[in-house]
Amino acid sequence: MREITSWNRPFQVRQYSVSHSTLLLRGHRPDLYDTRIDVLFPAVTLMHLKPSYRQLSIHEANEQERREILGDDTALNLSHGLLFLLNDGEGYVHAASCSWHQDEGDHRAPSRFGPLPGTA
Repeated sequence: MREITSWNRPFQVRQYSVSHSTLLLRGHRPDLYDTRIDVLFPAVTLMHLKPSYRQLSIHEANEQERREILGDDTALNLSHGLLFLLNDGEGYVHAASCSWHQDEGDHRAPSRFGPLPGTA
């Protein structure tokens, strides 16, 4: 597995847009941190998540881990995209990519990634 990034702060599922299959996780605790971190997964085809995490590490699964979690992915049409493991497999997201941005926005401010289409 290849480490993408990690943070020792809480994160929660912030938004998921069904129309564009886009997932946004947000790390924000104004009582503990001066910044927030948004993590974006576009073109999500499969996910297994908890509503929140005390910390977040993201790794790209290797072929063996991918087979162990997804099995025969041809039945699920998961031949394109990458499998990202959250906290060493505590959760996972199969998506086109993973990107993040850190800024000084508050919890309710729109993400740098813009409003997610198909969400209120």
